[in-house]
Amino acid sequence: MTRSPDSDDAARLEALAKEARNFALHMMSTTGSLPPTAIADTAKGLIFCTPGALADTEAKERFAEITRIFAIAHAAEALVMVVEAWATLPDANGELDRHLAPSKNPNRKEIVALMLEDHQRRATMLLPILRNAAGDFQDLGDGGPIEFGTAEGRFTGLMPDRQPSPAEADKARAVLLALGMSIASGATDPGQN
Repeated sequence: MTRSPDSDDAARLEALAKEARNFALHMMSTTGSLPPTAIADTAKGLIFCTPGALADTEAKERFAEITRIFAIAHAAEALVMVVEAWATLPDANGELDRHLAPSKNPNRKEIVALMLEDHQRRATMLLPILRNAAGDFQDLGDGGPIEFGTAEGRFTGLMPDRQPSPAEADKARAVLLALGMSIASGATDPGQN
């Protein structure tokens, strides 16, 4: 993805959402699943960060923290977290049962969630996963426009509120290297630790 230095934040996040959707579609079409992935929009292009596995809460917390360091290390202009998830959407009356986890709700929907951020704003997009009668992946549905606003959760608030200084980026890269992570083919794998 190429971008002009003067492109506004909304356009950057919209372009990043399109790239993330294409990535999710490719992964679901070729492998049948989507590993949680952070994609950073940097001056050098897109850089991907994918963990080996997120088997428990501790691994998820670690991935979120590594993504924060990753965003600083690569001076990310924007970041999107791409995850396959269950979602519970409001009913026809706009009511949402917040006491029942989406994974346990019989009315849950299988989605790909895009959680987008830059230094000043956050946005989300939920893409329905469409399957055929046999249960095989068929396509991603239309998520509608990006919804700008606030988002909460483990995989939000990952971008710093300002561009890091070169010294801060160097320090973050040193932390990633100390953890055994390096850039290979445009991707960082925190699962290599």
